Amino acid sequence: MKNKKIMATKILSEKTRTTQVEAIAKEGEYEYQTTYSYNENGITRLQCCIIQKAKTDLGEQTVHAGYMALEGDSKSMNFPTGIDMVPHISMFENILKEVNEGLTTK
Repeated sequence: MKNKKIMATKILSEKTRTTQVEAIAKEGEYEYQTTYSYNENGITRLQCCIIQKAKTDLGEQTVHAGYMALEGDSKSMNFPTGIDMVPHISMFENILKEVNEGLTTK
């Protein structure tokens, strides 16, 4: 008996298609590992993990220095105690601006 493909009735209707991008920004000893998603309506999500890199006698060490995200119209940020948040928030705003400007030129 031959295998027959049975075509089932589709139950999903595609509403939108999203593109995901991974990028990195560097500022001094910090890396901003960024992932963002967008569709035809603009940016839908942006996540930014902040990594602090330092050279030591043991080689390069990395430390988690914070996390920032945009989900829809909501921003959230999480930093370890003792981290100066101000420069990171400024960098986050610059990243958002650059992503949004890039999307308007597409």
